[in-house]
Amino acid sequence: MTSTRSLVESALLAGFAVVLFLAAHFLPLIGVAFSLLAPAPLVILGLRHDLKKATLGLGVSTLLVASLLGPLSALFFVLGFGVLGVGLGFLAKRCEKGVEVLLYGILLSLGSKLLLMVIAGKVTGINPFQLDGAEMQSMIDKIFLFYESTGMSKESIAAVREQFAESLRLLPVIFPTILTMAAALDCYLSYTISSFVLKRVGGTPLPPLPPFSMWRFPKSVFGALVASILLSLFGSQSGEWNFALRAGTNLRLLVNFLFLFQGLSLIWYFFSQKARFPFGRVLRTVAIIVVVLVPLFSTIAVMAGIGDMWLDFRRRFGRSDAS
Repeated sequence: MTSTRSLVESALLAGFAVVLFLAAHFLPLIGVAFSLLAPAPLVILGLRHDLKKATLGLGVSTLLVASLLGPLSALFFVLGFGVLGVGLGFLAKRCEKGVEVLLYGILLSLGSKLLLMVIAGKVTGINPFQLDGAEMQSMIDKIFLFYESTGMSKESIAAVREQFAESLRLLPVIFPTILTMAAALDCYLSYTISSFVLKRVGGTPLPPLPPFSMWRFPKSVFGALVASILLSLFGSQSGEWNFALRAGTNLRLLVNFLFLFQGLSLIWYFFSQKARFPFGRVLRTVAIIVVVLVPLFSTIAVMAGIGDMWLDFRRRFGRSDAS
């Protein structure tokens, strides 16, 4: 590819990413779909061109967003979409396995989102890791003034108010977990959607990811669970949210999510076996939804995920027709 053609293609891809970002900004309902597609041109940009041209294209698109929507939107574009999109394309050229690209991409996504939070905190004065107690109380008061106007009984309002207040107090504590899960979800969606687009438009594909039915995490995750319990026990001795207790709580939540995903993968695997479940496609979708929404089934899925890490139920009880 000639230098001129390379620059033109980079400019077109960067411009297309800006168009998708603007569509996500101005279209209230279908804008969500455009926001999921926005990183795809940037992934192709990073995959088809060297880092210098990809960075130049990203810089041009960021300037376009800044001129149209302002500097804050440009900041959100470059750290929320641009860095991850170009980074995934760059990593895909250097890593043979899709899992490696995804893991490094999650770290890149998390780093860019942390930087976005820090800059946004400096600009707005709101620290999401340490929300002000007075602001939270004012928020609670405004919400429950609405409930009182609907005629809800005082006893019900008091009970719900206490639960809501406790959830809000816990929110800054578990914000690192929320941010990590958001980074992982963002990276996974960007990867899968970009992979789908690349298959349709042609060109160098992204390394394939293993199907969800074969997702398995290493046994070392159980060591992280033990570490989270020890940190929580050590931190709880002071009776306040110190660093050890916060770290243990967040690590425990992240580990539980991994156990849950492995349990869901196990369910997906067995319902994918056509010999046992002729209507497996429908059943597995319904089963996943029920497990996620019902806390009891979620707990069972977590336990199944832990057991699968050690016993590998797919190898012991599975069949070859699972997909």
